[in-house]
Amino acid sequence: MPEIVALAERCEAGGFDSVWMAETRMTRDSFVPMAAIAMATEKLRIGSGIVNVFTRGPVVLAISFIGLEELAPGRILMGLGTGSPLVLLPQGIEFEKPLTRLREYCEVIPRLVRGEEVSYDGEIVRLAKARVEDLLSERGGVGGPRTRLPLWLGVTGPRALEYAGEVADGVMLNTCLPIEYVRDAVKRIEHGARRAGRRPEEIEIAMANATAPHEDSSEGKRVAARFIALYLSLFPNIAQASGVEEQKLAAVRQRFEEHGLEAASELVGDEIVDHLTVAGSVDECRARLDEYRAAGVQLPILAPLEQTMDLAVETLA
Repeated sequence: MPEIVALAERCEAGGFDSVWMAETRMTRDSFVPMAAIAMATEKLRIGSGIVNVFTRGPVVLAISFIGLEELAPGRILMGLGTGSPLVLLPQGIEFEKPLTRLREYCEVIPRLVRGEEVSYDGEIVRLAKARVEDLLSERGGVGGPRTRLPLWLGVTGPRALEYAGEVADGVMLNTCLPIEYVRDAVKRIEHGARRAGRRPEEIEIAMANATAPHEDSSEGKRVAARFIALYLSLFPNIAQASGVEEQKLAAVRQRFEEHGLEAASELVGDEIVDHLTVAGSVDECRARLDEYRAAGVQLPILAPLEQTMDLAVETLA
C-alpha cells in the first residue's frame, strides 16, 4: 500500500491524467488504495478499474463510492464490470447472467448515490426502500442529494459494449486486445449511444494497455509474453476477442495448466506480443500507444508489467 501511494504521487508530479485501481485475484481491493491516493494527491482523477458486481451488493458499492467522493470531490470515477468466471470461481461465485447483473447495478447505484429511496425487483437485484442514511453525520437523519459520479464500465463483449454506449460516461476496454478489436468496439459503443439518443463524443474511451518498456527491446517483449500467456489462459472472454487463432490459444492454455507460466510464455512469439500489448523499447511503446489512440482510445491506461514500472512512469506520461 505505501508503494501504491508513492507511485500515485509520482504519477501526479509527472503529469499523468489519472490512476486506476484494479481489484482481482483476491489481492488488494480497490477502495482502500483509492482512499489513500485521494488523501495524498490533489489533481489526479482516481478510478476503480474495475470493481466487479458479483462480490459486493449495490448498496455497499454506493456507500463506498460516496465515501471516496467525500475525500476527493470531483475526482472519483466509478468503474464497474463483471470480472471473469475463472477469477470468481475460486471465491465460490458462479458467473451467472453477467450483463443482466451489470445492467441492474447500473440502474440502482446512481440513484442510491443521489440519496434516493430505491425499491427494485430485478432478476438479480432486489431492494425494498433502500436508502443511504448518514446516521453518524452532524445533523443525523437521512442523507441529502449526492454528487453525480461518472459511471465507467469495463466491458468486452459486443452486447456489453453497446450497453455501455447507452449509459456510461466512460468505457474501459480490456487489455491484451488488438487494434482491430478497438476499432470494432468504438463502433459498438457509438451505436449504443445513438440508440439511446446520446452523442457518442460524450463518452470517454479508455483502454488498459499491458505495457513493458525496457532498455532491451527483446526483454520487454519477453516480459509481455509472460503476461499474455497468463491472461489468455485465465480470461476466456479476452482470449476469444484477441484475434489469436484457436489452435494457438489451446496450446498456450494446455502448456499453462500442465507446465506453468514460463513454459506457456515460450509459445507467445513477438508477433503476438506486438499484436496485443505495448512492449519493447520506449520508442516502440510510444509508437504503439499512438496506434491505439488513432484507433479511438482517448485515454490509454498504462498497466506496467514486472520490473518496468519506473521506466513507464518516467518516459510515457
